[in-house]
Amino acid sequence: MRSFRLRTVCVRRDPRPVVSLLCVAAVTLPMAALAAPGDTTWVRTFDHDFYNWATPHYQTFTFPDDPSMWESIRLFYTIECPDPPNDCDPWDRLGYMRVVTPQGEVEIARIVTPYDITGPNRPGTCTWEINVSPYKALLRGEVELMNYIESWIGGNNGWIVTCDFAFVEGERAWEPYKVVNLFQDDYLLIGDPNDPVENQIPPELVEIDPRAERVKVRVFVTGHGQANTLNCAEFCPLTHTVTANGDDYSRLIWRTDCASNPCSPQGGTWQFSRAGWCPGSDAPAWTSDITSSVTPGETALISYTVQDYVNDCRPDNPECVDGVTCALCAYNGGSHTPPHYTLQSQVVFYKPHDGIVGADPATAADPAEIDLAQNRPNPFLAATEIGYVISRGGPVQLRIHDSAGRLVREVRRAHPRGGSYTWSWDGTDAGGSRVASGAYFYSIHAAGEMISRKMIRVE
Repeated sequence: MRSFRLRTVCVRRDPRPVVSLLCVAAVTLPMAALAAPGDTTWVRTFDHDFYNWATPHYQTFTFPDDPSMWESIRLFYTIECPDPPNDCDPWDRLGYMRVVTPQGEVEIARIVTPYDITGPNRPGTCTWEINVSPYKALLRGEVELMNYIESWIGGNNGWIVTCDFAFVEGERAWEPYKVVNLFQDDYLLIGDPNDPVENQIPPELVEIDPRAERVKVRVFVTGHGQANTLNCAEFCPLTHTVTANGDDYSRLIWRTDCASNPCSPQGGTWQFSRAGWCPGSDAPAWTSDITSSVTPGETALISYTVQDYVNDCRPDNPECVDGVTCALCAYNGGSHTPPHYTLQSQVVFYKPHDGIVGADPATAADPAEIDLAQNRPNPFLAATEIGYVISRGGPVQLRIHDSAGRLVREVRRAHPRGGSYTWSWDGTDAGGSRVASGAYFYSIHAAGEMISRKMIRVE
């Protein structure tokens, strides 16, 4: 006898971003009854939840049971201000959502609240669409979520948060079926020779699931702390590297698109570039496909490193002199704070979707993601070709940064359909001048995802 139970389901047939949701008490039926073909099933969580202090909020919600029927899962994260005379928290605060599992909390989304967004011509509310499809194996049945915003404002000021999950029906060539936490450090101090990064996050041996045919490492990382050497870690670009069995996967942790923020205009310095985040934006995970570096059924040694950096503006540096080495040597909890990263990472295992007919698991692109090839040739002298794959048509941005994080070149393209594309870079900047030899980072931004790689230009 098949059993049914009562739960709340929100279904919307309009494919546009969230405008309104109809939430009704519905019987849990076989999976085909959740939504008609082509429809989206919605689940609302943290409904107008109030945040005014750095306190984690835990709640349990009911999601659809079968993850295999969803092509993607999207989180629409909305923040609003309390009713007048109260107001939003006017400062940029770190926030994140995690799934509570028996093995620990798994981060699935990260945001940073905006500066002041109330007043004339300011939005007053912001919504971010975040792709949480890699965590679909965790977002099923009864799920306990933890949502957090690091506000310290207190009183009746703060943020009103509403989170809607959109379960988009369809099939994908690759099914993310297992997630394992990797490096977890919400305060990864950098710049102190007495406490190197490798001591804080030593290498880990990870069991590679024998069923896995594709393996990815996802890293949520944002830099914080200011008035240090190079103004790290909030305002300085440093390269981070995941190493899997000796193979390096590097990423320049730097955002140069803050001025085109979806939650704008704001007060304050919201438009300045920062280490992996922008005020009033989500902070997407950095994804590395390490399939070629690991073997299913065996263990893999995975490590994490940050570009060499020494902070001379620290209180235990005997050579630091106030007003000479830097403005202050001592940390004061305000204008001078320790340089650090908030780091959460996982290994995600994929297998071919059993329901896909005629899909080639060796070549099929993941419909919810993009891919970026290593440039060829590399190193290069005059020009190099950059190849990339997008799963569906739409706008694409290609960016090149130098090793200091400065934007060298940006190209915007629009493709009518998904597929493989190339772009040839002639080694010139936006003004047409040839760039100097050295290391550069190139990245692709599309469908809410971003991937970057390193290349070398030689004379």
